[in-house]
Amino acid sequence: MSPAIDLTDLPQAKPETLALAMRLLIEDGRALILMRGATPEDRSNLEERFWQRFDGPTAEGVVALIRLWSLVDVFKAARLRALLLDRGYALLADAARAAAHQRINMTWGFNPQRMLSELAVRRPNLRVITGSMTAGAKTGTADAALAA
Repeated sequence: MSPAIDLTDLPQAKPETLALAMRLLIEDGRALILMRGATPEDRSNLEERFWQRFDGPTAEGVVALIRLWSLVDVFKAARLRALLLDRGYALLADAARAAAHQRINMTWGFNPQRMLSELAVRRPNLRVITGSMTAGAKTGTADAALAA
């Protein structure tokens, strides 16, 4: 029997486990979930595929899925959506890496400003301007983005 997950202090996820979940979204053509949010059907479909492909401790998989859904939720912030539109798939890999280790509040999810700040640090050419966002467009394929 494995220990219960303490939701007041969610452990970090392995980046490769979170990347697997993100890759499944992309393979299913559902990367736009980050723009529009996830329906219960989206969540169910992804989680079913994730558990079919994931080979590791259950707690590790649960943590990765919690962090993935919190990542989807944090992209409700207008600045993050604008950044995703501008950067495309190149941003997904950075966002997954950030989500793997950032502190998370189980009630509120990720802090949008912290996520935005971390994505700016990961890509130095990103400029954050009050009221709008601009960045050098570096888009690529889903595989290339998640492999970076």
